[in-house]
Amino acid sequence: MSGNIQYPDQGDLIWIDAEPHAGHEYGGHDSKNHNIRRPMLVVSSDKYNHRTGMVVGFPITSRIPNHFPASLKISSNNIHGYAILTNLLGYDFCARNGEIVDHIPNNIKVRSLDAIKDIFDL
Repeated sequence: MSGNIQYPDQGDLIWIDAEPHAGHEYGGHDSKNHNIRRPMLVVSSDKYNHRTGMVVGFPITSRIPNHFPASLKISSNNIHGYAILTNLLGYDFCARNGEIVDHIPNNIKVRSLDAIKDIFDL
């Protein structure tokens, strides 16, 4: 992609406009109150993100049901919550007003990539 846009790298934590959502997608934010932003853990490769302007990642939520097995605790300076490791989402980073806010440690990134291996039986 061209221009002066900084696209995220794998392992970045971002905010992105995630509404409207439908079906089984994670959402529930209220666009009437201008609450459409969702934190997300980027798991797509740097090359993919930079070439396409798209990002793929796990949504981050503030609350997880008791004993929900497929989540990863995220605790950074800017985002706290749980990455939902059962739901890969894809977004256009620019069209969805993406903003890079932090980066996770390598050990957390490895655990998130292991979840992708489980999803696709790699």
